[in-house]
Amino acid sequence: MTLHKHAFRLAAFPFLFSLLAALSACGGSGSGDTTGSTVPATGATVINWFVGATNVATTVKAGATVQWKSTDGMAHTVTSSSSPSAFAELDVAGGGLSSPFVVNTPGTFPYFCAIHGARVMNGTLTVTP
Repeated sequence: MTLHKHAFRLAAFPFLFSLLAALSACGGSGSGDTTGSTVPATGATVINWFVGATNVATTVKAGATVQWKSTDGMAHTVTSSSSPSAFAELDVAGGGLSSPFVVNTPGTFPYFCAIHGARVMNGTLTVTP
């Protein structure tokens, strides 16, 4: 190996490391558990979740299981807009589903994606008795 080739490889290493770090950060993350599964839980109500999903309104009965599905292949979160939070933040893997979430408390619960922002992705989960 010549000195020129060796110097090029050493100079390229920081660039490649930076590129890898940037790409791995693109998905973002939340604090909830993620199964990454593409098969919903038995009987779950599946809510499609993607960049541009605004005013997503879903109504379920108390005791129902809900999952959010990334339909655009990107990672997302489902983050409560309530203060205090109505539920723990859920991660939605790119192309996958969030962990199953059982809703027991009746009410109306707004949520958004913490990665892409409330103006770009938001919805309301209404739970009836």
